[in-house]
Amino acid sequence: MSRRIEFRIDNNLKILLNFDDYGAILYYAYTLNQNLALQLYKAMVSEYYYKLGANIPLEEVTETDINAYLSTNNLPEVNTFINNQILPSLQTLPINLDLTTTWNIGISFEAFLMQQGSFFNYFNIDDIEQDGFTVKYFIDVFIQLREFFEEVTTKNTTYTISIN
Repeated sequence: MSRRIEFRIDNNLKILLNFDDYGAILYYAYTLNQNLALQLYKAMVSEYYYKLGANIPLEEVTETDINAYLSTNNLPEVNTFINNQILPSLQTLPINLDLTTTWNIGISFEAFLMQQGSFFNYFNIDDIEQDGFTVKYFIDVFIQLREFFEEVTTKNTTYTISIN
């Protein structure tokens, strides 16, 4: 079974994704805009894991520090990306289209992501299921993320991201 990534506000679970799903949605965002996809990634990774992967000095940050890397002040930019680019691009596609069939992944999704460069170099996904990535699935996940980031912004609070 793939690892899972949990997004929490005030220690309440808000979103739970399989780690392979996490890679897939970030890759879709990356196909649209690499710079904004990096911002989305920063919103979806803890400070510790971002710094570790990017070879940024950890200083006093440890693996137990699970606050998101991206400042909550930058979340409106991420939501604008979701609203103005990601969702409209998905809504033009057939709802049942499995996007992995259009990506020409090959036998390993992890190897495919690693070949993309950028923040995917930090990924370590295991036991990936390469099915179920329909347009409908992506729309649902991006709407969940948008609503989560809106809640964080409205409450003006921090949130945590952990991998289990």
